[in-house]
Amino acid sequence: MTAKMFRLVLTGAAGALLLAGCASTPPEPSTPQVQPGPAVPVASSSAIDCQAFTERMAAHAAVQADSTVTEPDVLAASDIPATDAEAGDDGEPVDASPPTLAALPLFSVSPRGNRLPVGWQPWTINRNKIPTTYSMAEVDQRVVVHAKADSSASGLYVPLRERDAGMLRWTWKTSGIIRNADNSHGAREDSPLRLFVAFDGDKGALPLKDQLMYEMARLTTGREMPYATLMYIWGGQRAEGAVVKNPHTDRVRMIVVDSGTKHANKWRCHERDLRADYRKAFGTDPGQVIAVGIMTDTDNTKSKAEAWYGDIALD
Repeated sequence: MTAKMFRLVLTGAAGALLLAGCASTPPEPSTPQVQPGPAVPVASSSAIDCQAFTERMAAHAAVQADSTVTEPDVLAASDIPATDAEAGDDGEPVDASPPTLAALPLFSVSPRGNRLPVGWQPWTINRNKIPTTYSMAEVDQRVVVHAKADSSASGLYVPLRERDAGMLRWTWKTSGIIRNADNSHGAREDSPLRLFVAFDGDKGALPLKDQLMYEMARLTTGREMPYATLMYIWGGQRAEGAVVKNPHTDRVRMIVVDSGTKHANKWRCHERDLRADYRKAFGTDPGQVIAVGIMTDTDNTKSKAEAWYGDIALD
């Protein structure tokens, strides 16, 4: 159930991208920019010194090395080509629900020969969408996930055993922003880097319009949509710390943790308090964390993006 719920959160989060459809031709640089819509309260900054990040991740990796996260079935599932997992009229993977894990497998410990990182599953928005290309690469003396998008959208995710919201740490890098993107505008809602966290919760307590949305999703896809999704993104127009509502569903909120080209081609390291961020974004305490995912997408703006995801840890 957990895996099914997460696949649908991305259909709700990026299904917001689907609802937007293909954007019109991006405006020329001389075209005045559309003013961003209102955002909910600003979140605190999360960038941390990458040396400190490296030390913390080394300790985290040592603890994880003693665990049983990478079981044989997880290792086998992680190397399935994305095309083998694409089918179904709704664009969802046809494989049985992948195993839920107790912790996020680190990219840095994945075998060099793997096409995808151990334990991470390919996720496709829709088979009519061009998938983003993900591959393992050694960059700056570290093993990372390399993402290349060309008018495309797809991602990777890990279904997790339910757990309390704690601290989230990660590092990422992009070669540049998507200049025409605007995450508050459905037809231009793209990002070179996204990190998703999916939460469970009591859907019965939500407003009627949200309950109807969940029911429509269940009837349309045969799956349940997660209660809420929190995204961390590299934005193009919003300032760092801005909290942006997804233009198509109130159950997805985005926090801009990096913005613009100031830090392009540099590794950025972040540490976030999921509970505090959830409260800031949704105004309530979070439920259990049920999955984490990444996505680089340029399908709406019909543009290109290249990015790199380093290790992600959930404490």
